Amino acid sequence: MKRGIRVLVGVAGLFAFLSVAWAAQVPITVFPNPIQFGTVALNSSGYQTVFVSNISTTAVNVTGITISGANSSDFGFFGQTCVEQISGGQSCTMVVSFTPSGMSSFSASLVISFTGSGSPISIPLYGTGGNPLPTLNSISPATVYVGSPNLTLTVNGTGFLPTSIVEWDYANTPLKTTYKSSTQLTAQVPASYLSSELQNPVFVTNPAPGGGNSQSLTLSVIGQDPFLNSISPATMVAGSGATQIVLTGSNFMTGAQVLWNGRAIPTTYVNSGEVEGQLTAGQVSKPQMAQIAVSNPGIGGVSDAMTFNITYAANMRSLDLPANALVWDPYAQSIYASLPSSYGVNGNSIAVVNPKNGKITGYYFAGSEPTQMALSSDGKYLYVGLNGDGSVQRFMLPGFTPDINISLGTSEYGGVYTAGAIEVSPGDSHTIAVVPIGAGCCGGSAPLEFFTDANQLPNTVSSPGISYIQFASASTLYGYSNSVVSEVAVNANGGTLTTQWDSLLTGSGGIVYDAGLIYGENGQVLDPSTGMLVGTYDVGSSYFNNTVEVWPESAINSTFAVGITPFFNGFGVTSYNLSHFTPTAVINLSQLSGTAQSLTSWGSNGLAFVLEPTCCGTAQTEIVQSSMMNPPSTTSNPVPVASSLSPSSTVHGSGNFQLTVNGSGFVPGSSVSWNGRQLTVSYVSANQLTAYVPYSDDAAAGTASVVVTNPAPGGGKSGALTFTIN
Repeated sequence: MKRGIRVLVGVAGLFAFLSVAWAAQVPITVFPNPIQFGTVALNSSGYQTVFVSNISTTAVNVTGITISGANSSDFGFFGQTCVEQISGGQSCTMVVSFTPSGMSSFSASLVISFTGSGSPISIPLYGTGGNPLPTLNSISPATVYVGSPNLTLTVNGTGFLPTSIVEWDYANTPLKTTYKSSTQLTAQVPASYLSSELQNPVFVTNPAPGGGNSQSLTLSVIGQDPFLNSISPATMVAGSGATQIVLTGSNFMTGAQVLWNGRAIPTTYVNSGEVEGQLTAGQVSKPQMAQIAVSNPGIGGVSDAMTFNITYAANMRSLDLPANALVWDPYAQSIYASLPSSYGVNGNSIAVVNPKNGKITGYYFAGSEPTQMALSSDGKYLYVGLNGDGSVQRFMLPGFTPDINISLGTSEYGGVYTAGAIEVSPGDSHTIAVVPIGAGCCGGSAPLEFFTDANQLPNTVSSPGISYIQFASASTLYGYSNSVVSEVAVNANGGTLTTQWDSLLTGSGGIVYDAGLIYGENGQVLDPSTGMLVGTYDVGSSYFNNTVEVWPESAINSTFAVGITPFFNGFGVTSYNLSHFTPTAVINLSQLSGTAQSLTSWGSNGLAFVLEPTCCGTAQTEIVQSSMMNPPSTTSNPVPVASSLSPSSTVHGSGNFQLTVNGSGFVPGSSVSWNGRQLTVSYVSANQLTAYVPYSDDAAAGTASVVVTNPAPGGGKSGALTFTIN
């Protein structure tokens, strides 16, 4: 008979056996263990990355991680914990924080629960609170002038101790510090530290245990005179409402004031390089070029002023018309655009554009490569240079019926001459002046030529060379090329050079004649009656290598320059006082980029031009309408009085004609209606207007009611005058 074997285990042995068995069943380990933070400054936190690892071969679900113990509130988690499934042989990381609530020792336990275990594991947490980490909220003063005497600097913040030190610069230069409270210190800054301009960091250091350096704030030692570098926004549209502007620069002192046209406005000091100004709705209600500066207090000075543009609003239309040239027809109230052959099915044509809505009302075939154009003063003929065959084609309006064709001949270097410029005599719609140019760099040039119908007149001007021309009257024409202005006397035999001026006007572009003066693209204005410059507009061409198109309107005492404006370094239209040569207002067109060409005015308040790209792309036609081109009166307008018409009658079917309206109380914004329909009007004076009556208005016998209207403020309508169509 076999006997069993009996094993007796003591109590102590049993407990040891169970402990070994339990340890073998725990698959989770934690590192570090214990978790020790050392000394951490008050008002700050210490962090420890903790690794929770599964040392078994099967996944373990961690179901809970908490902190327990008397000081559990001083410990916490930063971000996500490891409450998740941890695969066999894998680890999870998390961050535990310690933020001491006092200057003593703290302890707690990190408790981790997981499936398959009857009891969680507990990891000790230890940390000690040390001196607080100081924080800096402000210093006073934050800015001082160069050469100031010894300075008492007030430092405001939190976590200050009687042993705190205010430090000067990152070299940790200690200043003599006086403890005022846990939120305030004072420090003595020697005058020797303030002898030159600098931006110096100031911070506070608390000693160990704990403690450390606060963040820094800057004490600016500045010169007395502020420097203004930029204003943001650079422009704003009139009527935009109250707004804040940000001024950047240097040497701004605490207490600095923003000056608006010499007067202080509410100002917020940010730092020595930035201040903010608050503009009221009233200050920006009307277009102007305000002068803004910064004034420092005390012995400080005032910066140079910068121009802040309150711009006119504008209605702008960009048309996909890569025009070679534009012409305004005041009778048809349309713009004509010559289009190259590359413009698809409508190439080699003249497009008719309604500038009020940007709609193209028709295309008319012109011939091979239409380029330069000129309209007769009676609106009956449109002359078009055809570069493809070297001719000038005349069209009869309004039907664009081809009329005579003028050949410009062949260059001695080969190839045909083309029309570089065309102008129609204001006294004879059958007489034109033409500048023939050869092809390419060596195509040569022909003299300035004159034609009546298709007949070339005998007298030409061969020297000096002329590239651009404009009639001043039926008997006088002005030409320009390469800084040389030529005066040409015109008669039935052609033209004869009478006077030449060198280097008074500059630039590679053209000229514009208006009311006895000649305007160049670089802003110079020549009085040909004296042969002297009367002034120069700052159009910005010399500063920005920029080509500017200039359009004077003597009737409203204004000149307009289209291109990069020098007043905010962007594309725009700048208005100048014609008499004083000073800028008055701007239209911001900074969304455009390129060079303006073929500038023309249209209607009472419009401009149009071709925008040539600076690098790549295709030209487009831009149409701009704004009250800047005909500003509203600042006083109450009178009620106009229309007293007579000249002529007062015509024969039906006579075609376009100019109607002179005489009276009193006329203003630049006066309009003239013909049986209720608005005509194109030119303001001549307070006693005279010129209206452009199209052929359709005298096509049938009858009468027309002519009324003059002045706009608000004030204004009103005149009594009607009767025009007879026989």
